[in-house]
Amino acid sequence: EKVRTRAGRDALHKEKQRVDSTHLLLQNLLYEADHLNKEVTKCLQFKSKDEEIELVAVEEFYKDAP
Repeated sequence: EKVRTRAGRDALHKEKQRVDSTHLLLQNLLYEADHLNKEVTKCLQFKSKDEEIELVAVEEFYKDAP
């Protein structure tokens, strides 16, 4: 019976390690997804100085261009 108990304990330990490893992988992926979402939000909220530059109309550009 000790052999059977030891085998069961070993199998349980191996399964716990597998679950812990999978859980750690999940946590890493969730962290990475959250980080990427924050980066996307920052990029979408970014306002560049060139957005404030007023451009001439296409017709005016062709009229004045050499």
